[in-house]
Amino acid sequence: MAALRRQTEAFCAATTLVSQTDCLIELFSGVWQVRSERAYRSRLVGWLGMLEQDHDLRSCFQRGWQSTLGSLDSVSFLAEAGIPAQHALFREITSRLFQRWLPAPRKEDDTARLFAEVFCSSRAVQRFLDMDAALFSRLVENLWSAEGVAAYPHVHQDLHESLRLLAARVSARGTSRAVRQRSDDQSVEQSPPYALVFATEKLIECEHSATPGDCPDECRESWLNAVYACRGELAIVRINMEDAGVNSPLVFDLSAMDAALDRMELLAATLVERSSRLSAAVRQLLNTLVRGLLEDTRISSLIQQNFNLLARKTVERTGHGGEHYIAHSRREYWQMWGAAIGGGFLTVFTAALKLHLIAEHWPPFMEAVLIGTNYAISFVLMQTFGLALATKQPALTGARLADIIRRNRGDSRRDQITQYGASISRTQLAAALGNIFAVSTGAVIFNLLWLRNFHTPYLPANQAQKVYLSLRPLASATAIDAALTGVLLWLAGLIGGWCENFAVYHRIPASIAQHRLGHTIGAGTMQKIAGWVDRNISSWSTSISLGYLMGFTPVFFEFFGLPLDVRHVTLNTGMFAFAAARFGPSAFRHEWLYSAMVGIAIMFVLNLGVSFAIASFVALRAYDVGHKERRSILRYVFKQMVSSPLQFLFPVQPKPAASEGPAEDIERPAPAA
Repeated sequence: MAALRRQTEAFCAATTLVSQTDCLIELFSGVWQVRSERAYRSRLVGWLGMLEQDHDLRSCFQRGWQSTLGSLDSVSFLAEAGIPAQHALFREITSRLFQRWLPAPRKEDDTARLFAEVFCSSRAVQRFLDMDAALFSRLVENLWSAEGVAAYPHVHQDLHESLRLLAARVSARGTSRAVRQRSDDQSVEQSPPYALVFATEKLIECEHSATPGDCPDECRESWLNAVYACRGELAIVRINMEDAGVNSPLVFDLSAMDAALDRMELLAATLVERSSRLSAAVRQLLNTLVRGLLEDTRISSLIQQNFNLLARKTVERTGHGGEHYIAHSRREYWQMWGAAIGGGFLTVFTAALKLHLIAEHWPPFMEAVLIGTNYAISFVLMQTFGLALATKQPALTGARLADIIRRNRGDSRRDQITQYGASISRTQLAAALGNIFAVSTGAVIFNLLWLRNFHTPYLPANQAQKVYLSLRPLASATAIDAALTGVLLWLAGLIGGWCENFAVYHRIPASIAQHRLGHTIGAGTMQKIAGWVDRNISSWSTSISLGYLMGFTPVFFEFFGLPLDVRHVTLNTGMFAFAAARFGPSAFRHEWLYSAMVGIAIMFVLNLGVSFAIASFVALRAYDVGHKERRSILRYVFKQMVSSPLQFLFPVQPKPAASEGPAEDIERPAPAA
């Protein structure tokens, strides 16, 4: 206690603002920043007891504290602590990085400097937040005059200025073009954020002219109605983003407006609440400010908060396409077989061209470009002609399954998930088997035709040997490469969802339809092009991005000396079939054939499993489905697989009608290309 008394007396003796704040920082840091919880509690209770017992010291301290508050500028502390200052997410992230590594110097009269120095760690902040009501009440009695805010006219004025500043920022963000385009009324005059400025000014005038804590109820109600109107406007904007697309600056602005409105309500409560509820209002405001100062230096929470909606909307876009990769009925199931066989035959030519490009020994960059272009063209052709590639499905169907989990509640959820999970399983199995059967058969036929016309197998012996040796499950990196390919498959699906969201947000189809080129080739032609882009932007961007991701990934890792490659089950099955066809029926007598087949099987499991697992996990996180709930769903689905495995392999039941059962709330998305 001797050190605390000495520091308190030093503060009382200080005559300048700098010395006063330095003494306060040293005093309160010695209380809140000690390592031991017992020592913290003992010091705080002991210091408060010392002031309560020594009335002269307490009076001296309170005079110094009142003098300090009268000289400090609290506007930035009250209006900005914990509220993003930048108008874009990435600029805010950059600002926080610099703030964390090299904090910007604060003015000596900035109240935030005092609090930031004392509550500079999560431990100190948590101690302040966990302080019990009795201890907090004692702290307030020693630091705050019984007259309330009226005894601190400078703080009173800062509260008014903070309200004005926050109202102006809400108005600026709320009347931006992106927000107005997504609101019901785009008139600035009728905009609730614009009206908030005038409502806030009226509240300040009423509070300033009234007795402290006795602001007229009609003033408070009028101002609160203006705040609620702003919140309603934000809700409308978020709803309209469902159809109009979303981007990070808009999400960032909306979250910043929400935080500003929350802060304004806390500040207003501190000004106008009656004495019986004033202590709770002050406690809530101080908790928010202290926590906000620490959050200003953190990045993870900011990113998680602002990317959550973006991830959700991108996943929803991806999930819409995933519905068309799920066969619910037997008719759709056999249609998937046909599409998969067609995709497998097309992959024969893709695999043949890749083997030819590898044999030419192009420079690494050119080889990556050529192979990536080969993949991209093949995937786009599949999409154009309605063919199927099994490994493109999991990233899309995983997002769709997560969407089903989000839309269903109650007892019907597990049954719906099981039905869709079974549909996904048998559809992907059919697509994979169709791909493998067709590409294997097609490669053998291709090799026979090549042999007949050119009198030599398509693959030289040394290249064929290199192909099947690279597929050995234990003696090569097949498993790692297949898992990596699963990640690429998921990433391509995510890119497709992002591109569609980008096109919707920026109204790319509408821009194409209104382009001045229509005066030359006709408005109808431009409208058709716009419709084509609208239908195909997601599928084409997925296909093209997947092609170049698969083409450039091996070169990228080779640059860093890592022997990683892409192992795509359908493509590598085709390459393997070319290698086996090189040796003819004698290949069945060699061990390498069966070893490579095991490698293909591992590839199949990892391509589909990794892609589906990542897509499902990201989607469930985006929809805030908890770990416990996810585990419960998985247990139930596993039990169903054990008790009724046939439904996961073949459509033994007809597709359920949309109007049956308690799960009618499943919303079917509009067909996507």
